Amino acid sequence: MSATAAAGPGDSAGALIGRFERLTLPTQSLSLGLCAGLLMLLLRTSLEQADAGSLALPADAWQTLWAWPLALWLLPLLLAFWPLWRASAALRRVQAAARQFSSEEEPPDHVQVPHEGGCDELHRLTLSLRRAVDQARRRRQALLAMNAALGLKLQSRTQELSSLQDLSISLAAQPSDQGLVAQALAALESALKFSSASVWARQNLDRSQPVVLAGYRSDAADLAGIELGDLTGLRLSRSNLQRYEQIERDGQPLIENQPRQGLLAWLWELVTDDARTSALYRNTRAWMAAPLKVNNEVFGVLRVDHDSDDFFDAERSRLLSAVAGQTALAMSHAHALKLQREAAVVAERNRIARELHDAVSQTLFAANLLAGALAQASGVDPDTREQARVLERLNRSALAEMRMMLFELRPDALESVRLPELLQQVVEALSGRGGVHIDTQIEERHPVPATVRVGVYRIAQSALSNIGRHSGAGQVRMQWQVLQAGKGRLHISDDGCGFDLNAETPGHFGVAHMRERAASLGAELQLRSEPGTGTEVLLELSWTRA
Repeated sequence: MSATAAAGPGDSAGALIGRFERLTLPTQSLSLGLCAGLLMLLLRTSLEQADAGSLALPADAWQTLWAWPLALWLLPLLLAFWPLWRASAALRRVQAAARQFSSEEEPPDHVQVPHEGGCDELHRLTLSLRRAVDQARRRRQALLAMNAALGLKLQSRTQELSSLQDLSISLAAQPSDQGLVAQALAALESALKFSSASVWARQNLDRSQPVVLAGYRSDAADLAGIELGDLTGLRLSRSNLQRYEQIERDGQPLIENQPRQGLLAWLWELVTDDARTSALYRNTRAWMAAPLKVNNEVFGVLRVDHDSDDFFDAERSRLLSAVAGQTALAMSHAHALKLQREAAVVAERNRIARELHDAVSQTLFAANLLAGALAQASGVDPDTREQARVLERLNRSALAEMRMMLFELRPDALESVRLPELLQQVVEALSGRGGVHIDTQIEERHPVPATVRVGVYRIAQSALSNIGRHSGAGQVRMQWQVLQAGKGRLHISDDGCGFDLNAETPGHFGVAHMRERAASLGAELQLRSEPGTGTEVLLELSWTRA
């Protein structure tokens, strides 16, 4: 109780001082002046009423003192000036702090404007300055953070522009599509983090061809047993093929930051989809793909995968689109150059074919006519007649070979010629060499598609060429039959020396080419031969009705 009672006056004085300091400066000065004046008046009144004898002064001594008026007015003025002096000192401290904050060197964060509470104005002023300093510091920190972010973004943009410039330079030096794809993936690796990147495109950039994996790049050590060299040309899985067709149709990028697939759907795809490329994308957690597009023409799709969720955003999509645009432009340029070169080759072949037809073919044709007329002329001795017949046969063979050469120079002409005519040219070229009798039987009752005609012609040409160069045969039989729509049969046999089918023949690719031709037609090719028993070639094929 005593402690509480003792603390009471102190608390009352502190509360009184606090109330006083919350007053404004004019109010404080006015209050102190009034209090001092009232105190002096009370003191004067008390002295006038006091016993003058007790003070050992005459009764009118206080009235005659010259210092009394001065003391009466000076003390209130001093008391009124005290709040002003106190406020001035506080303002000087605040001014010193303000000079420190306005200097070029930023003070530490723990340095703060001093809190002055002598009066309400100082209290409000220092609080406002504190808030202003704190707000300025927050803005400065925000500006520093923004400056750092802009610096990182500038560095990223500089790296992106450098990568795009390097990509443009490297793509301009690549003549092939595979080289372009490899350079694009290498440049993308230096500009964007990914676990794998791939390019999907149609074979030969032909819209009628299937979609395959044109390029692949990964930092994974395990590729599910697939060698990097074996990836090019592999077909896509059904799900990836659907994504490719969507991008090819819409021409817009796709982003999937959280690809999800149900367990049953995953198991079904794992069991039913036999595409080897499916294993490349099973560990993907996020991916995005951009079309390789130029003037609304899509040449392929550039896809990037990552092993983290929510990795791809608008900035990375913009970068991928930029790389895809550069790659597509280079692919379009390379494709245009390829078409231009092919057109130039075709034009040159046509020119050579025209010159051969106008000069050599006409000369051979005239020589053949003269040799035939000489062989049938009367009055010619038997030896000359026989030589004329040999000359006629050689001219006929040379003319047939010339026509075959013209077909080689103009491959498009093969598609417009009927197969019996093509086979007859091959037969005449071989029979004209002499020593070989060829028995032909050609029955073509139904139309044959152009691709089948060309393929059968190439196989027959290769077979008869091998007979003429290697077999030493005297009798050859060739039979081509199309007895029902959509089915054909080519049979060629000879009585030559034959050969061992299992023996290796370095430098000889005739049989291999025949098998490749047959495989491209979806046909079955059978070869039968043994040393000393001749050779037999049997080709059976079918096709969709023309």
